[in-house]
Amino acid sequence: MSQAVGTPLSIQNRIVKPILSMAREVENMIDLAIEALLNFDAKLAGRILEKEPSVNAAEMRIDAAILAVLEGGNLSSYEIRQAASMLKINKDLERMADLATNIGRKVSDVARRGQEQDYSELQPMAIAVSHVSRKTLRALIHSDLVLATNVLGTGAMVDFYRDYVFRKLQERVKQACQKREDVDLMLASRYLEQIADHSANVAESLIFWLSSKDAGDQMRKQQAVAV
Repeated sequence: MSQAVGTPLSIQNRIVKPILSMAREVENMIDLAIEALLNFDAKLAGRILEKEPSVNAAEMRIDAAILAVLEGGNLSSYEIRQAASMLKINKDLERMADLATNIGRKVSDVARRGQEQDYSELQPMAIAVSHVSRKTLRALIHSDLVLATNVLGTGAMVDFYRDYVFRKLQERVKQACQKREDVDLMLASRYLEQIADHSANVAESLIFWLSSKDAGDQMRKQQAVAV
């Protein structure tokens, strides 16, 4: 017998599992993007571009599944909250994949022109972004409220390194020694910053969902004790 659209099992199979699979793929894309950027590796960049279509297709399938579940009705308030959170998480994951692809495309374009680019100044920022995104995606995969909450306190480190990069670029502008490579550096830093921003969005959506789950679990325990 098939499950009704709005049942918990249907939500798990049609939404949660595909979201987690997508999260793993996005994590891999971000790892590849950072490695390709810091090592100026066009081969790795090409692998990111190959992965983008499947992530975009997954985002569309998940989006349609979430809307179908919401339109199907027969959902508890907790399930509605879960579906709404997953809708936002789905969009943020897709955007993170897009940003990783932008980094890969930038590395590929520079390499295609027969040039080389030194992105080593971005290493501290890239490491911080990698840490934030990995922690966020781990929180999502393991439904870890504590880890998701912890993510929100790590954005300041990314901002610190972003400001450091901008200060260095401003110094070059003042000294009239800015090069085209500096523009590429600035764009790459912006992509990294936005990955961290969307990671924080995912963490916030996850907190919104998991907080209601914890509250529901606590209420059920209290009711069981009362009985």
